[in-house]
Amino acid sequence: MKHGFSRVIAALAASVLGCGIATAQTAKPVVAVVRIDDLTNSGQSANLTAMIESAVASTGRFRLMERERMGKLVSEQTRAAGGMVTTNRPGKAGGFEGVDYLVYGSITALSSKSGADAAGNLIHGLLGNKNAGCNERSVTLGLDVKITDADTGEIRYVNRLDETQNNSACGGQAQIDATALLRSAAQKIATGLVTSIWPIQVAAVMPDGAVVLNYGEGSVTAGQTMVLFAKGAEIRDPTTGEVLDSASVPLGLIKVVSVTPRTARAMPASAFAAAIPVGTLVRVASKDDVRTLGKRK
Repeated sequence: MKHGFSRVIAALAASVLGCGIATAQTAKPVVAVVRIDDLTNSGQSANLTAMIESAVASTGRFRLMERERMGKLVSEQTRAAGGMVTTNRPGKAGGFEGVDYLVYGSITALSSKSGADAAGNLIHGLLGNKNAGCNERSVTLGLDVKITDADTGEIRYVNRLDETQNNSACGGQAQIDATALLRSAAQKIATGLVTSIWPIQVAAVMPDGAVVLNYGEGSVTAGQTMVLFAKGAEIRDPTTGEVLDSASVPLGLIKVVSVTPRTARAMPASAFAAAIPVGTLVRVASKDDVRTLGKRK
């Protein structure tokens, strides 16, 4: 009898635990890469879409909408624009129920530039190799990206990305790794999405003054200068109510010295008026931030 009762309790516990795990898994926001327009006719739209999905999934903070279902919802949205279907979200285009964040983008530029590699030709000339001509090649990919909140319509992230890859070769044609170029852009889009929802913050301040951040590889790189700031009141568009910015107050600069998969360690690069509290917001410093805050000693 005791054994039977124990089995019942164990089954109930497993059931409760399983519900908890399922809840934790489904608590992650759902992201859909709606459309990546190819204004350059490069033929890379599908590849970039797949890479963005992989980069977003690899963050571990989101669930992705299945590609098949995404295709159906895009079709529904197209029909909704013509009034053929409706939505349970008043004022919104139909077809995107169940999605939390929508990613839109456009490949706006794809340019290639080739020229002589003067340094390479000089070295080969000094070595007496007159026939091995050296050349260099540079390819730039331009992207416009927008990520919106599907419930409120608020733009959570908007950016213009210009990814450039350079290479040089002697005695042959310089080659460009197009896959690496696209993957780098996809990683930046994923990072922008993550940090717009869960901003980079101070996770701990160590006894030696080192500042530990709650993001690591893929979001933060060693050598980066970052600014710590206190978030102020939201600034909203008086007509639409859309959040345009926040009156943030810069507190000081830090410089990243090391990065692990999940955290980064930085040291103060300017004076701070007070101790740095855990939870302080962090973003990459602009040139103006460095020029203004860097004067503090």
